[in-house]
Amino acid sequence: MMGRGADVDAAFRWLCLKTNGGDFLILRARGGDSYNAYVSGLCRLNSVATLIIPDRAYAKDRFVADTIGDAEAVFIAGGDQGNYIDFWKGTPAEDAINANVRAGEPIGGTSAGLAVLGEFAYGALGDKPEDNHLTSLEVLTHPYSERVTLARNFLEIPFLKNLITDSHFAKRDRMGRSLGFLPPIIQDGCPRTRRRSQSTRNPRC
Repeated sequence: MMGRGADVDAAFRWLCLKTNGGDFLILRARGGDSYNAYVSGLCRLNSVATLIIPDRAYAKDRFVADTIGDAEAVFIAGGDQGNYIDFWKGTPAEDAINANVRAGEPIGGTSAGLAVLGEFAYGALGDKPEDNHLTSLEVLTHPYSERVTLARNFLEIPFLKNLITDSHFAKRDRMGRSLGFLPPIIQDGCPRTRRRSQSTRNPRC
């Protein structure tokens, strides 16, 4: 779990070791394959690949689920966690990631990829493209605002149950916003999530 400062070589080597020389898969919703060369330079693996899942249609594709299922390690890159939740939640792609976790395959993430690992995650689904990063002051002042969208059990990782995962605490003023996420979680039990195109409730709650 990394906050997306500089990548930590030792952490990636540790994750590689957990694959026993198998297939290492980087997941993204946007971007390129820059992690491939970096991971390949650190580790001796059967393969390193990046799979970009840019919308719900791709997330429902059998090839995507099979590719995730064949991986010995999954690493979710940074970006916009709203895309991960919006595009992947309730699809075979999400199911495949969770099946890997249940099978004991290692998983990691950085920045937005870290943010979606916990049982509770800030979904960023209420953010508009021109919005600044959601700060502690905004959340603590208005914990039920439209921008405070929280997801639950997007990924089901036993070690991260009952936890909120977030990153960039000091640089982007997020030290207090995790505290501000607690009232909706405590009050509602299952926080309301919504796709960027419509409101919805988490079907697993």
